[in-house]
Amino acid sequence: MIRNVILDWSGTLANDLAAVLEATNLIFTEYGRDPLTLQDFRTHFRLPFSEFYADLLPEAEAEGLEALYERFFHGLNDRVDLLPGAFDFLVFCRATQRRTFLLSTIKTSHFERQAGRLGVMDYFEVPYTEIMDKREKIREILKTHHLDPKETMFVGDMIHDIETARHGGVLDVAVLSGFDTIEKLLTAKPTIIARDISSVQKLL
Repeated sequence: MIRNVILDWSGTLANDLAAVLEATNLIFTEYGRDPLTLQDFRTHFRLPFSEFYADLLPEAEAEGLEALYERFFHGLNDRVDLLPGAFDFLVFCRATQRRTFLLSTIKTSHFERQAGRLGVMDYFEVPYTEIMDKREKIREILKTHHLDPKETMFVGDMIHDIETARHGGVLDVAVLSGFDTIEKLLTAKPTIIARDISSVQKLL
């Protein structure tokens, strides 16, 4: 039985794809590059961020990129909404006494602003944010909170999330509501593919 749920934020619970694309394209424009289409972005974008920018914007330094992204995304936070079924899923986890954690690359200030406005901040036992490589964190989370990997799932929308789950020895669940297309996700051979977070709730 799954007693512990670790969740990604962007593309899994939060509908922020358009906002992230806009902020990314503002960075590309800043460096004199053409903006990416949604299709191009979903094809090339990956985590950790450093690998994505190293491929498409190799002349940019990490510190400069972080500062630009913070500046450009700051005004886009209020455009981010919960994906359909996300709030109900968090309520379900609480009602069924499943321990719920967040594991995301999102900046802490952005998460606090979004989650606070959307009324979901208190549904996470601990939100782990600004985690650039989730694979390096998941085992620590399991150990710190005494979570049995056999009773734990990690739900995310990207190949990196699938890799993270496997690194921690937990059940990997990929949702199709976010950044990676089904074609990309299939290359990682996820154990479970769900249409969205509502479908994950039905599985539980």
